[in-house]
Amino acid sequence: MELRTQGPAATAFTILALQLLLPLTIFITIISIFKNISCNKKKNKKPDFKGTILLTGGKMTKALQLARLLKRSGYKIILAEDKKYRASGHAWSNCVDSFYLLPSLSEGYFVYEKTLLRIIEEEQIDLMIPVASPVSVYVDAKFKKNIGSRLKIFHFTEDELLCLDHKYNLCAKARELGLASPDVHLIKSRRELELFDFDDTKKRYVLKSLVYAPIERLKRPLLPFDEQNEYFSSLTISPDRPWVLQEFVSGREFCTHSTVHEGKILLHCCCESSEFQLRYKHVDNKDIYNWVETFVKAMNLTGQISFDFIVNERGEVMPIECNPRTHSAITAFYNSECVADSYIKPEITQLSLLEPCFPNKEAKETYWLYHELWELFKCRSFGQIKNQLKLIFFGKEAILDSLDPLPFIMVYHWQIPSLLIQALKSKASWIRIDFNIGKLVEVDGD
Repeated sequence: MELRTQGPAATAFTILALQLLLPLTIFITIISIFKNISCNKKKNKKPDFKGTILLTGGKMTKALQLARLLKRSGYKIILAEDKKYRASGHAWSNCVDSFYLLPSLSEGYFVYEKTLLRIIEEEQIDLMIPVASPVSVYVDAKFKKNIGSRLKIFHFTEDELLCLDHKYNLCAKARELGLASPDVHLIKSRRELELFDFDDTKKRYVLKSLVYAPIERLKRPLLPFDEQNEYFSSLTISPDRPWVLQEFVSGREFCTHSTVHEGKILLHCCCESSEFQLRYKHVDNKDIYNWVETFVKAMNLTGQISFDFIVNERGEVMPIECNPRTHSAITAFYNSECVADSYIKPEITQLSLLEPCFPNKEAKETYWLYHELWELFKCRSFGQIKNQLKLIFFGKEAILDSLDPLPFIMVYHWQIPSLLIQALKSKASWIRIDFNIGKLVEVDGD
């Protein structure tokens, strides 16, 4: 399966299109501010200073969302991100007190550790919350282990990641706990694939790399199919680069975000999902909640954990993968007041909690404007157009905030164009723009 990459012409066109849309963004921002004023919504009284928090992942909307919620609860917010994303629009947020650049992970762990320690000392950090990428979760876990008790880091351990961030180990652990999970097979050589008897199982499968690859996840054909040996030959498979053959499960897709402490869920949201659908609205699904609750309790987990689930035709909750990091679905908490304590005072919250913090019932569905405008352009029926317009006019744009207006402008018209200009200069090809993550999905990207 070939993926269409965007070359210099498409890159230049996208840069121009985003700049031409700047007046629309400014107009929406002004309307948002005046609407806030007309509704007599006043800024809350500035809370007393409670401490300093370091958030990583500064290019991502989920980091901005946490920064806003924590800042408005009385914390000084330090935001950091890889130097590739120096043009982060979130650095312009009035909820971010300082923005730091981190070295690329390709420079080595100790350069990363040295930079973090300098920031922690200079800013007198009380707590670090990694809003990690798929690769940096491991680096942050190593950092947590190395600095010991010198700083509280709300993150999983290296040993926990070996189970959580491993599609085979995750399903095996779920079965061990008596939870439903799809059939999985660990693949360490192309020969194992060629010898696998698909006819005997009478199931369909997808093949997934256990080494993070942003492009691989975009091309997962259903197995078996006639030309599959040609597909297998295109893959790099070895003991150092294993894959998992996972049973294909049909049904309704969901994603979750949970903030957990010592096996107790303190904060949770569950949203319907599908591939490339960047919309988040909490739905109450008891079966999924019970699955997550059983899993995190059995492993006594502390950190941020998200799952992708499919509820099959029999109503079974089937985990597709676990992402041991913040999920973009946390934008569903944009108007919540219970988020901060789930991170800052988990011990107290755990003792006093009758039930986890869920998104407010009146919270609107969150989305990213220019992703949805592109989807609107691709609509092929009146019904699709109607649904897109309904979302845009009655949902909640994830970055837009009338009390913190600049990120909405700067992400779409500074951060993303800057990355496109970098791609244009380096002649790098890209697949699509992830507005929620604030990056371009590139062939050899992060």
